[in-house]
Amino acid sequence: MNYEFDLAEWLPRFPLLDSHGTNSGEIVTSPSSLCNNEWLRRGMREEFDWGDAVPVDIFVFGIGEPDNRFATKIGGLPYRPASSRWPTTSNGRPMALIAQFNFTQSLDLVGKLPGDLLLIFGDDSGGEVEPLYFEWQPLVPTDLVMGLPQESMAITPCFGYRCRTVSFPNATEILSDNIRVQWDGKEVQGCYWLPTYQAMQIGRAPFFIHPGDSDLPGSPLCTVSSMAPDLFKPYPWVNRPDAICLDSEWPPPHDPALLSIGDTGCIYVFIEDDGTVHAGQSCY
Repeated sequence: MNYEFDLAEWLPRFPLLDSHGTNSGEIVTSPSSLCNNEWLRRGMREEFDWGDAVPVDIFVFGIGEPDNRFATKIGGLPYRPASSRWPTTSNGRPMALIAQFNFTQSLDLVGKLPGDLLLIFGDDSGGEVEPLYFEWQPLVPTDLVMGLPQESMAITPCFGYRCRTVSFPNATEILSDNIRVQWDGKEVQGCYWLPTYQAMQIGRAPFFIHPGDSDLPGSPLCTVSSMAPDLFKPYPWVNRPDAICLDSEWPPPHDPALLSIGDTGCIYVFIEDDGTVHAGQSCY
């Protein structure tokens, strides 16, 4: 099973605070970003024609390797037998684990699948994170791999806490002439991040960065999103209470090993009825 994130417990810890008189939707990585978007949604019910709600499982992240090896995660050690041959590129370079999805609690969203876990491997030696290699694994006791190839792409490992919420893929803004979307009288920026969340997620209604991102065969299955924790807020990671830096400090250099798909983009994974998997990448 995945680790769980209780949104009702976390919301009071992160009341909505504006920045210089405005609020903004955010990419969801940490508890603060998810709570921010949830508060904005609740305060802007009259600003959108929301349309039908589609349930999705999104993930906020802890930093490091999880004790639970079969959790949904980014980077690090995959849940796979030590005896299995490690995937490589055409020139023999070992691939890195980009992401691992545990679907055992999400089958009501996506239906029967070829396995319990989907492992996505990739390589960035050519610039983009490609090629991608997909592998299904059953959730059974096994002698798991305990080390990573040194030559593979470096990715800081982090692991997901599942939160069941909803997406509104058909939402549209309700605006009068020259009136910007507002919450509590304050302008709201980044509204495109509110009806559907840009987040690591499982489900049929992900956030698409560009209109053509949905033009893959089959149906949406899961989405890998870039890791973008807020450096200035408490709990940039679920298991790290302290902010990474204070408001008065200059932010530390970005950790190049945090997964970033281009410029804070996504990998979209679609599946056909026969189990064939397709993927596309998009960024800003």
